[in-house]
Amino acid sequence: MPRATKLGSRTSDWKPIPDPEGRYSSGIPDFDRLLGGGFVQGSMALYEMDETLGQEDLDLLLFPTVLNLLYHSRGVLAVLPSRDSPHEFRARLSPFVTRRRFDNRVRVIDYVGEDEGPAYVVNLNAVGMSAPGVSKSEKQRQLASSKMENAERAAQGHRKKSFLELMTFEVADTLMGSETAAKMFFYGVKRARSVGNLVIGLLGPGVGCEDAIRRMADTRFALHRDEVGLVIRGIRPSFSSHVVTRDLSAGPPHVDFVPRPS
Repeated sequence: MPRATKLGSRTSDWKPIPDPEGRYSSGIPDFDRLLGGGFVQGSMALYEMDETLGQEDLDLLLFPTVLNLLYHSRGVLAVLPSRDSPHEFRARLSPFVTRRRFDNRVRVIDYVGEDEGPAYVVNLNAVGMSAPGVSKSEKQRQLASSKMENAERAAQGHRKKSFLELMTFEVADTLMGSETAAKMFFYGVKRARSVGNLVIGLLGPGVGCEDAIRRMADTRFALHRDEVGLVIRGIRPSFSSHVVTRDLSAGPPHVDFVPRPS
């Protein structure tokens, strides 16, 4: 497994954990044990986050899953939290995955024109997606649809593999309104299930469509930070609280759960 390196240097490549039959490994052996082997293919996992959570906490839990999928030649289609950006997301992953692999298989949806230009950014600002209450022309709808189809093809790769859909609900809820966002997510999750994609949803406080989102989830986890670090608790499946810590022997981005699941 990769070993820790000096700050700023590149780590060795991630060594992927095999996916059990019908499941995707979370990239965290302790988490896989609690999940019965990993995330079920075609399912939606919901991370419910409170105000105490920071970006570093979220990266600690998410990055092993993202990397494990990428190193199994699966792609990622992501809507990031409002406090994050495509450029920063790529920069934080760059110690663990080559830029070529990221640029080929990751697509980040950008609704506000924050990082225009790079191929890994799917900019929908130019097609009116950021303007609430403004009707889009048929040409704009076709352009948005074409961009999303191209993004999905990149995430699938030439082997047309299923991929990870990382959804942050606050963005669509803010830009489109709770009712429209809930309908969009409903159809998105149903489609992901039909093709076997893994959906990971990030639900922060104050999202208007949160009840609808919870009803869509197959698995649910509560995340918060306290004095000992990032804490995860299982809602469905139910399990007691575990602290997510860095694996000091393997080095970042590997993590352990404390106490260790039996």
